[in-house]
Amino acid sequence: MNCNGTEFVPGSKYCSNKCRKAAVKQGLEVACLMCKELPKAPKRDFCGRACFDKAEQNAPILLDLPKTDPKFADIIKQFNDTWQGSNKPMVHRICKVVNTKAVENRFQEYRQKVEQVGNWVSLGKTAGNEASRWHGTNPECTVGDDPNKLEICTSTSCTLCRVIRTSFDMKNVVVGVYGFGIYTSAYSTTSHAYTRVATEGSPYRTMLLTQVVMGKEHIFTSGITDLNATAPPEGYDSVAISPEHHALVVFQSEAIRASWLVLYS
Repeated sequence: MNCNGTEFVPGSKYCSNKCRKAAVKQGLEVACLMCKELPKAPKRDFCGRACFDKAEQNAPILLDLPKTDPKFADIIKQFNDTWQGSNKPMVHRICKVVNTKAVENRFQEYRQKVEQVGNWVSLGKTAGNEASRWHGTNPECTVGDDPNKLEICTSTSCTLCRVIRTSFDMKNVVVGVYGFGIYTSAYSTTSHAYTRVATEGSPYRTMLLTQVVMGKEHIFTSGITDLNATAPPEGYDSVAISPEHHALVVFQSEAIRASWLVLYS
């Protein structure tokens, strides 16, 4: 910025918040998802502690991810790269899921516990062998259709908003190919099969990009599954249906959290 000011913090790119805001308006910086005025901090979605705390205090909430944000293109790339076959859908909107502090804490505590047992970081993997996985949802409402209307509904039968409000809960799971667990997939096509258009008047389907603590995976490739299973085999933390993770199953609510909501058609 050519304001002829001086840096008020050593190492700062700008002399004041006025110049930081101007940089966002001029497209020189990516805006904070909360205040939408100041630049994001490096490798963060917020400009600083104040906006992070505000988002956490108002959680659970959805925050619109502008199409000009590089993260928007990154998530679309993940969606398209994991879509098998032709006729790829079009992603129309993406929202950040801001979980409550309680949900974040239980996820991080579980990840730390799994890491302490498996020492995944020493093996060149992420802590707890954490990975991004897709999860298809069936909303009853039109949350996210309008970027200015991101209020989460209170219907207990709206699976999307229920997950956003309270995160994943083993009490709400249904039986799948490997018993009663929380199912995700490395492939957006697989998760797409578990979505539907929300309501009359909404053209979008919804999918969550989640973070899953996989830990030690039991790779299931063939044979008879236990449809009554409520846990992975002894010594394992999760079950992968095929080495490619066409499905990944966890059996603890704290092993997974929602990160991004993707609306597509």
